[in-house]
Amino acid sequence: MRTTVVFFLNGKRHEVGSDQAFQTVSDFLRYERGLTGTKVVCAEGDCGACTVLVSRFRAGKLQPYQSINSCIAYVYSLHRTHLITVEGLKRGQELHPVQAAMVERQGSQCGYCTPGFVCSMALLAEDAKREGFRPDEKKVRNYTTGNLCRCTGYAPILEAGVAMDLDRVQALSSFYGDDRIEAEFSAIRVEGIRIRGEGKEVFLPIDLTEAVQERASDPTVRLSAGTTDLGVVSNKGKLKLTRLLSLQEVESLHLIKKTGNRIRVGARASLHQLERSLADEFPEFSRMLRIFASPQIKNSATLVGNLMNASPIADTIPFLRVAEVLVLIASPQGERRVGINDFILPGYKKLDLRSDELVVGIEIPLSDHRYKLYKVSNRKDLDISAVTFAARYRLKDGAFESFSLALGGVGASVLRMGGIEAQVLGKPLSLNLFRALANTLPGEITPITDVRGSAGYRLRVAQNLLLKFHDDLAVEEGLGINEASL
Repeated sequence: MRTTVVFFLNGKRHEVGSDQAFQTVSDFLRYERGLTGTKVVCAEGDCGACTVLVSRFRAGKLQPYQSINSCIAYVYSLHRTHLITVEGLKRGQELHPVQAAMVERQGSQCGYCTPGFVCSMALLAEDAKREGFRPDEKKVRNYTTGNLCRCTGYAPILEAGVAMDLDRVQALSSFYGDDRIEAEFSAIRVEGIRIRGEGKEVFLPIDLTEAVQERASDPTVRLSAGTTDLGVVSNKGKLKLTRLLSLQEVESLHLIKKTGNRIRVGARASLHQLERSLADEFPEFSRMLRIFASPQIKNSATLVGNLMNASPIADTIPFLRVAEVLVLIASPQGERRVGINDFILPGYKKLDLRSDELVVGIEIPLSDHRYKLYKVSNRKDLDISAVTFAARYRLKDGAFESFSLALGGVGASVLRMGGIEAQVLGKPLSLNLFRALANTLPGEITPITDVRGSAGYRLRVAQNLLLKFHDDLAVEEGLGINEASL
């Protein structure tokens, strides 16, 4: 079993273990390697100053580069990756075309956010060259959603992203020689990794059996996925990480696979993968994932991680509840499949999961149902929900042949609204019906007041989302729109 992780940093091989493996990637870059271009401001993956580019070795080759927040990623997660920082983008003394455009368009003032913007836009240039498109302002905005600037102003930054000279962009894979790096990674024996530092330990198994055994032997071990939540609470001193179990080296858990009438999503499949993979079968869910979080977060975060966090304002859980997905659970006794509406128990963050079990995936059933998903937050991008809404339905001759509804942010967990479902089933689509349903909501939900909104605000939003759902369907069915609100 290995006791170190191997990765490349700006084209140079590194092998680390012990305490360095438990550092955040940003701390390792800044304090161990002196690469201070990577900045840390928020330490929670919100500002993007710490953005770096990562290519992961999967199925015998390096995958396309992705942007991640290095402040909430850990060095042990870098095994068999190539990491590029802002310092690694230039060729000798020649600036990367993105860097040159930022200089020419005066896209930097204090400069603290600049390296993160440069890395995000360098990824845009990389993808544009590979996929054959020309960046416009919308593309630049999309790629830099997770980057904040507080003094330059966004106009010159956006102008720099559009103006960069793609003809001068050299693919990072050719610049650093992916063939050489892939050969080195292929020569590394595939085996589990266990690293111990001062009061800390992480285990990265290569197969599911090892992971299950580790979980069963110590139910207190923390599961480490994308660490987009775990990294934040650790950075803020809310949680001390001592024993960790990471599933990143279990190749099968990265897959999103269609089998028969179901789509299986592995526990390590990222939300970015999911957004692209489900665009045809579940376009409404794919669309919602566009505003789930920044590219940096979605490149690390997982669907299973969002479910296991079990937050009442989780963006994906309302969809999962109405889609009636199956939760795949492994233990020493084997695998069991639990419907999500039985898996999520009443109360705050309560799940049907034994201490010796771990969730290895989710199966989403395919059907001819339609979906409507709404997210209400204080900001459109990069914000946590105040209220979420998911409906699955099927209309026949203008009436609801089936109807499922879930609401988030209005109780201790994401709620499946069985009472409202029963009132809708079999009824024709009408404004009066949904007005009546909205008026029954005060007796169905128990929203709270917090920093994202008052209980009264959440109730009113939930009521108006029911009316919005009616109006959206009315337009689609050719019945006209009603300007209705409570």
